[in-house]
Amino acid sequence: MKIRIFERSKSNPILTPLDLPFPGAAVLNPGVTEHDGQVVMLLRVEDHAGHSNIHVARSKNGVTDWQIETEPLLKYGEPRWRYEQWGCEDPRVTYLAEEDCYYITYTAYSCNGAAVALARTTDFVRAERIGLLFSPNNKDAVLFGRKFDNRWAVLHRPDAGGLEHIWSAYSPDLIHWGEPHCVLPELGGAAWDGVKVGAGPPPILTEKGWLLIYHGVKAYGGHLVYRAGVALLDKDKPHKAIARSRNWIFQAEAPYELSGLTPNVVFPTGLLLRGDELWMYYGAADTCTCLATAKLGDILSLLTT
Repeated sequence: MKIRIFERSKSNPILTPLDLPFPGAAVLNPGVTEHDGQVVMLLRVEDHAGHSNIHVARSKNGVTDWQIETEPLLKYGEPRWRYEQWGCEDPRVTYLAEEDCYYITYTAYSCNGAAVALARTTDFVRAERIGLLFSPNNKDAVLFGRKFDNRWAVLHRPDAGGLEHIWSAYSPDLIHWGEPHCVLPELGGAAWDGVKVGAGPPPILTEKGWLLIYHGVKAYGGHLVYRAGVALLDKDKPHKAIARSRNWIFQAEAPYELSGLTPNVVFPTGLLLRGDELWMYYGAADTCTCLATAKLGDILSLLTT
């Protein structure tokens, strides 16, 4: 078996705060998709006051020459959206063909806690907020790209008194959500994903099932270390996990991952399938944005052999 599944881009970090066309303390945890022949990243940008907005960046090759919008697509602190008074964070984006629209799940952060919010866009120039999907404390929500028995599905990560598992929910209209299931629990004990787990990028449908990259956390001497693992969910009942890698598949190793605002963090939030290759976009040390690639077959072999 290969020791290293993902290979880091030689251009890493592909974006740092110094690449922004305006002042920023961090640029991290991007949602990613393809639109009009370009790779589009939705960047969480933390300002020098500590608050985060979501900005759009575009690149023809998905690696270099990013064109970053100076005005946010989703801006924190707008009077109408009281649950975003402290920030709009950690976007994920899913294209829903039936709606012919891109849906953005993100964390709405306020004095009430962290909650899951939803917005949509057709052009990444303007976004329409839909509102909260789940109340605090909840994060790491990702939508599936198709319906199941005429219902949409989402993964999310509520905080149940210190237990932070990945749960699912179903909805007929993307507004009203129910039928909860615990999909992937934190494993506790000495496990690399023992303290908490959360969905990374939106799952990708493969011939074996829905491929989910997730983050797991372990505490070492009081410090939290974030790594990435992989799981496989049932094609037709995505609340059922059919396989889960025992080991992490990606961890902080490069200097820009080991050192930053939060050291020892890799936090995948964007994923593209380009041919037989996965392009995983992730935040490093809560400071910069990076890219790593892997063969889809190598990832699936971890779960099906």
